[in-house]
Amino acid sequence: MAAVVRNRSYLVLALALAGFIVVAFARTYYLRYWFDVPPITKLMHLHSLVFTVWVALFVTQATLISKRAYQTHMRLGVAGVAVAVLVVVFGLWATVVSAVTTRPRPMGMTAEQFTLLPTVAIGMFAVRVAAAVSYREQSNIHRRLMMLAMIAVLGAPVARILLLMPDLRVHFLAVQTSIAAAFVIGCLVADWVRHRTVHPIYAFGGTLLVLSWPLRAWFARTPAWESVGHWMASLN
Repeated sequence: MAAVVRNRSYLVLALALAGFIVVAFARTYYLRYWFDVPPITKLMHLHSLVFTVWVALFVTQATLISKRAYQTHMRLGVAGVAVAVLVVVFGLWATVVSAVTTRPRPMGMTAEQFTLLPTVAIGMFAVRVAAAVSYREQSNIHRRLMMLAMIAVLGAPVARILLLMPDLRVHFLAVQTSIAAAFVIGCLVADWVRHRTVHPIYAFGGTLLVLSWPLRAWFARTPAWESVGHWMASLN
């Protein structure tokens, strides 16, 4: 019974993340033909498509675990690695292109400064997925790393939601930090309910993820990152 509860709680968290992402991108991507929104480039179509496939795989894998279909889960994991690589490649590509895109950025940042935010998100995603793959034989570590990898890339979905809430845009950093914290807390609560303790992966990895938001906002404006952002812009 404990195993069933554990598997179902992971599935619930996975569905919550996927649902949040779909709702966030509904207007600007999934249902864009029903709204008056600007056209997007082929690169953004590919980027969005690959990310959608990743989210679908993430939910599918969580579902397989909840049904104890471990062999199918492991076989599908090979495809998951390939899709994760594409998520990183297209994510970084889109970030480089955004360095020269002229549109207002949150917190008064320039386009070159703002590139730090998605770059860090993609980096955290890549590191966590790679670590999860290396710990694939230890499910208690593997599944938590995968969950944190998903939370790490919520920045873009949250930003899309803020487009619909002008009054909250001035609180961009607070909202981003709060959403990340809310999902991390959900993971911590799930751990506590099941085990009456919190796994270090969630405790330390989740805390680092949440704290990364104010750290990103600070570092993006430093000369060190501005030179990197300028280099990224020069690649276009």
